[in-house]
Amino acid sequence: MIKPCKWLLAFIIGFSNIAYAGSLLTTAVIQSNSEQIFTAEGVVEAVKNSMIAPQVSGSITALSVKVGDRVKSGQFLARIDTRMATQQAMTNQAQVAAAQAQLSAARSEYERKRRLYEKQYISQAALERSESDYKTAEAQTKAQLAQTGMAGVQTGLHTINAPYAGVVAEVMVEVGDMAMPGKPLLSIYDPNGFRVVVNVPQSKIGSLNAGVSIKLLIPAAKETERNLMSTQLTVLPTADPVSNMVTVRLTLPQNLVSVSPGMFARAMLPVNASNGQVQIYVPAKAVIKRSELMAVYVVDKEGHPHLRQVRLGRRQGDNIEVFAGLQAGEIVALDPIAAVNLK
Repeated sequence: MIKPCKWLLAFIIGFSNIAYAGSLLTTAVIQSNSEQIFTAEGVVEAVKNSMIAPQVSGSITALSVKVGDRVKSGQFLARIDTRMATQQAMTNQAQVAAAQAQLSAARSEYERKRRLYEKQYISQAALERSESDYKTAEAQTKAQLAQTGMAGVQTGLHTINAPYAGVVAEVMVEVGDMAMPGKPLLSIYDPNGFRVVVNVPQSKIGSLNAGVSIKLLIPAAKETERNLMSTQLTVLPTADPVSNMVTVRLTLPQNLVSVSPGMFARAMLPVNASNGQVQIYVPAKAVIKRSELMAVYVVDKEGHPHLRQVRLGRRQGDNIEVFAGLQAGEIVALDPIAAVNLK
């Protein structure tokens, strides 16, 4: 939705433009080729927002948080049944002990064969076989140690901790539910950073004025945080092929206490008029809508109203843009019913 800047709106509908043609209340049509305001609606989202999902499967045995809780970085959130992982770790430790025993025996045998070879009691082939057995036992021991370390890491994955300080936004599971890799358990967000996300038509992206502060309205926030200003605008590099909209992100000030993800927001984006394009607005109450017909009563120099069809654009507040049918300086009746009675 396009609207003139505030001073122009006041000029269009202000008392300075309202006049009387006989007993008929009228206003002049005013054009503008200055900076316009495109109003886009969107939502608030957290800059840092995470879905917490496990990397292992198992039954959930503990869940320490609920929706709305504030958590610290590293705080315990949930635990998945560790019995199978613990048993596997114990098995691996036993296998490491066995491998280490075999390594010790192979090392002793190799040392004994080396001494016999030095006294020329055995052949070089016998020594090489003993050395090969020793190196094989050594490699198997290292493999078992690595597998045991992996089992230890696997056991640690059964405990879910907070990746950063934040607020629990949603909990999708209960104790006893089955956790699966990649299936979210809960979500958290950082309340210290928010932004407003809006969709803007591709045709408006090129004319956005990103170098000025942008007014934002969040109606559900408390009064002191309802009207905000954003100085950081980010236009994402891709457009939606269905809606032909481009996502625009507007960073909000920090330390907001009444703003939360999902809140409705409205952004007033400055748009530069291109190629000297002018726009014409009339008060919406001056427009007659009859089926597919859109018209206004234009008052001539003698004060007589004449019905004229117009082609309209977007409505902005109490005013509506006119694409065709009117020219700047013409006088229109603010009350169509009164204009009909004068004819």
